Amino acid sequence: MDTSLILEIHIFLTVIYSGLMAGFIYDLYKAIRYFLRPNKIITYLGDLLFWTAIASIFFYTIIKTNWGEIRGYILLGFFLGIIIYYKLFSKYIYGLCIKVGKVISTFIKGIISPILYPFKLLKKKSLPTLRRIKRIPTEIIQQTKKYKKIISSKK
Repeated sequence: MDTSLILEIHIFLTVIYSGLMAGFIYDLYKAIRYFLRPNKIITYLGDLLFWTAIASIFFYTIIKTNWGEIRGYILLGFFLGIIIYYKLFSKYIYGLCIKVGKVISTFIKGIISPILYPFKLLKKKSLPTLRRIKRIPTEIIQQTKKYKKIISSKK
């Protein structure tokens, strides 16, 4: 085989591999969103970070393997890698990410719960007192309005 053809095959396989990595990163991102359940703004920032990472992988692969030349088979290889990942690996990897995430979540809750327990107990004990303190200014205002005529008529 000609060395240029072998080089082109190597470039094609490398771009397929970068497509596989892009699919894996998407599954990680999807699992992180599953656990964090972000609001709209955080979702937009996460999507921006995700697409920045995917574009960085794509352009890094192109620069390192093909000296920055974008050709049709490179785009085809990248999307082929993503399709291969989703057809063969995605459901297993995503399920594994969810299981690992649940273990990590349980571990973190097990560590944080004893640390937060004194604060929860303090909040529970002080809540009735805080409600009474919060009620005092409104009572003062009501009493002031009620006795305003008496207070203002005195000289």
